[in-house]
Amino acid sequence: MKPTLDWGDLRFVLAAHRRASHGGAARDLGVDPTTVGRRIASLEEAFGTRLFDRTPGGLVATAAGQALVARAERAEAELLAAERELGGVDARLAGPVRVTAGDGIIHYAVIPALPALHRAHPDIVVELRADTRALDLSRREADVALRLARPREPSLVARRVGAMRFGLYASRAYLDRRGAPRRAAELAGHDLVGFDASLDDLPQVRWLRRQVGAPRWTVRATTTTAQVLACAAGAGIALVGTFIAPHEPRLVPVLPALQPPPRDLWLVMHQDLRGTARVAAVSAWLAAATIDLA
Repeated sequence: MKPTLDWGDLRFVLAAHRRASHGGAARDLGVDPTTVGRRIASLEEAFGTRLFDRTPGGLVATAAGQALVARAERAEAELLAAERELGGVDARLAGPVRVTAGDGIIHYAVIPALPALHRAHPDIVVELRADTRALDLSRREADVALRLARPREPSLVARRVGAMRFGLYASRAYLDRRGAPRRAAELAGHDLVGFDASLDDLPQVRWLRRQVGAPRWTVRATTTTAQVLACAAGAGIALVGTFIAPHEPRLVPVLPALQPPPRDLWLVMHQDLRGTARVAAVSAWLAAATIDLA
């Protein structure tokens, strides 16, 4: 019997290509890694060709695999466009809306505002996706995003909803133990809490490096929440959004006269979803909840 392909097969191939590992693909698909391996091996056996090479850096698509990935991406784009067109005419204020943003914005700005949304629209279900990655709105990884950079994709629409301001903070216990710096030059002698090295190019991290030179990190984390908790526990001084401080009473301002440059906050969605009532309602609520995070 001639082998055939279906969308289920293509989803496994795309996930393996995008994550370069069975484990990463499995997390995206909500299955076990062994399932990913078996599914791809089955395809390779059925068609008599290898789709991926196993390398030290992860899975790499072969020539045959790259050709299949290209066709799978075109098929995915058509399916997602159909979903957006069907969903875009939905006038009901009910159903799920997937919202993505950095974990600090999700935890300290969006979640506290949830009761207001539920009072106004009790049938809308908000699915929160706190992620350091910029989830792909064209692939429906999320419906609405809050981002600190304006997107360039022509299929996305964005509007500025405010600005995020930053400040230096420490715990009272840390300042009692180490003393409070009186000027920026003294920061070089203090313990610092910050982002993982993979995020050194963030504008606020570059600003901090200009103040400190070579930071003496005691804790580095990939999430804002982890930094806030480490700072509040006394691990060192952290540069975080000023909107967080009211939610964490253990944080004390450090050198408040220093004014790191703010970053614009953008609300982003795919253009096909602008007519969806529940997405519009959630977008309006997010704009109100996050405007001028000070």
